[in-house]
Amino acid sequence: MDRIGVVGASYRTVQVEDLAAAALPEDFPRENLVELARLAGFSELVYLGTCNRIEFYFRGDTRIHTNPLLFHLRRSLTDLTEGGCQLPDDDGLYVHYGRSAVRHLFRVTAALDSMMVGEAQITGQAKQAHEIAHQSGLLGGILDQTFHEAFHLAKRIRTETELTRRPVSLVTLVERTLHEHLRSSTRPVLILGAGEMARQALKLVRTGDPERRVIVANRTPARALEMVADDPNAETVDLRTAIDDPPEVGTIMAVTSSNETLLDRQRVASVRDRIAESEELLVIDLAMPPNVAPDAGALARVTLHGIDDMHEAAEVNRQRRLEEMDRCEKLVEHQLGTLRRHLFDRALSPAARSLQKSYMEMADRAVRHTLGKDLAHLGEGDRKAVERLAKGMAKRMVQVPLKGLKGAAWHHSSAVIDGFIKGLEGTNDFEEDSKE
Repeated sequence: MDRIGVVGASYRTVQVEDLAAAALPEDFPRENLVELARLAGFSELVYLGTCNRIEFYFRGDTRIHTNPLLFHLRRSLTDLTEGGCQLPDDDGLYVHYGRSAVRHLFRVTAALDSMMVGEAQITGQAKQAHEIAHQSGLLGGILDQTFHEAFHLAKRIRTETELTRRPVSLVTLVERTLHEHLRSSTRPVLILGAGEMARQALKLVRTGDPERRVIVANRTPARALEMVADDPNAETVDLRTAIDDPPEVGTIMAVTSSNETLLDRQRVASVRDRIAESEELLVIDLAMPPNVAPDAGALARVTLHGIDDMHEAAEVNRQRRLEEMDRCEKLVEHQLGTLRRHLFDRALSPAARSLQKSYMEMADRAVRHTLGKDLAHLGEGDRKAVERLAKGMAKRMVQVPLKGLKGAAWHHSSAVIDGFIKGLEGTNDFEEDSKE
């Protein structure tokens, strides 16, 4: 656990635009993740990028220090993305190591650190990030096991506490407003984008009105067609066409990955002007960075809900769930202890095998030496009994140093185990003792 770390930024430390600048491009090749790990000196690496956080979880073969870590990570990201990925300044980043880093991962994966505490999406996003790292050959060791423990903890919190009984995400946070608007408006819904958030937006519309006409606009027509393939009341249009000549709709849900504003105040006004003066236009912008100009919310008969607007609602959500947080934090600490024991057992296994092998070899040499001299007169049955006695004593005696080694490592560091193994491999003490 000592060599696990995380470098990241979240909605708590930087602005939305800073997170967008720090995110890896959607088309960032997996082989470049492998190269990033090599350049930064990581043996394992998982990149987690969401609309609310950008994080690099890693494990190093040697102890990693903050200053060289940030230097190599910044330079490597700049080189591999040709300047497209820019980490925030140091005061906008957090860096954790060891137990602190693992605790952070556990809290993030269990949605205890989310804008909407208990929201369901982050666990799935963490699993997807883990799977990408696994497929890229960037996992297979201690960090891999740590992520599995994090997923187990998230499941426990979901099933053993009330925190996630009614999960709240960026989409469901505005569910009531959307459904109320759908009841008062009969006009179609325009969804900008065809990614995962767009799919969730479509599902949200369908829970409010299964037959509402929906128009999906995306730069890649194939993705939009795939998204609406099983929906007879949905159709597609080119994204640029929808922006330049927007259809007559009563609701817009913007969820693209574009880094530029797609709908400025004037375009939003033109959409509003196509509907009756007695109607209102609802605009829900769940994109990061925003797809809709914030000043469009000041227009008459336009209601705009963006990510920044959700902070206040998220804080209310957090306060309502504080009673459950104590239970969740206790589960986090319990899971940390469980993981630490598993990792110590894993680290101790080579030492246990080496030590047991050395004790057995020492016992075998001592028995052969004694049976060849002082006990040479014994018969076959007695010889076997002496051999069994020596092996049994060796197995019991090896538990004494192992218990002490495990205790020292637990109270200090797993490096104690590494040092013990190196010392064991380089000594001839057992051989010398057996000759006495």
